[in-house]
Amino acid sequence: MIILENISKHYGKNNVLKDINLEIKESESVAFLGANGSGKTTLVEIISGVLKPSSGKVMFVNNKHEKVKKTIGVQFQDGYWPSGTTPMDLIKFYKGRGYLETDEGQKLIDVFELKNLLKKEISALSGGQRQRFNCFLSILNDPEILVLDELVTGLDLKMQIKLVNFLKGWKEEKKINLLIVSHTPEEVELLCDRVLLLKDGEIYSDQSITEIIKNNGSLRKMLVNYFKDVVGYEA
Repeated sequence: MIILENISKHYGKNNVLKDINLEIKESESVAFLGANGSGKTTLVEIISGVLKPSSGKVMFVNNKHEKVKKTIGVQFQDGYWPSGTTPMDLIKFYKGRGYLETDEGQKLIDVFELKNLLKKEISALSGGQRQRFNCFLSILNDPEILVLDELVTGLDLKMQIKLVNFLKGWKEEKKINLLIVSHTPEEVELLCDRVLLLKDGEIYSDQSITEIIKNNGSLRKMLVNYFKDVVGYEA
């Protein structure tokens, strides 16, 4: 279980997050949604350890409420590597020279369509190619918690469908926590059990996907109404 107690984050007088209290169950998949500046990316970065909170704490506990360590994978929207670095260099660094000859390595290279990119400089890859490789890196070490930030951004429709379907099966097989920041309701409906909607650094709504679809028909319809009636502009 992931437990957040009184998480706040501020930069000077700008309060990005305000006393967030939250529990995420073991193997639960959660989406963090909201308008730009609502605090969703900051919150998942604090959970993953990329950022430190200004106050409060994040704890990982087992079913006996004993603190444990968790392996975390993070898919960043971009990455900065030394000039000349290739995907092959990073795969060898993280997994060793023989990894691509294993069944798992070959399967992942095929899923993310990286075969023809392995020896190219990462800096020369297109945005969509880097996105695929960054997602590949995030799952390379079998994380217990996987954080995806705008997974389908920059990907064509075929690749969006392929990766979402793969990750749906993968997270169910591995029984991990999947934490997603997304602007794509259909991606969230397929991958997540629960939706947290943030507004001005606070949790405005916390509902299951089942509740949302029952009450609104779809997540997209709920968000259209939210942006129209609460935030005050058309989605």
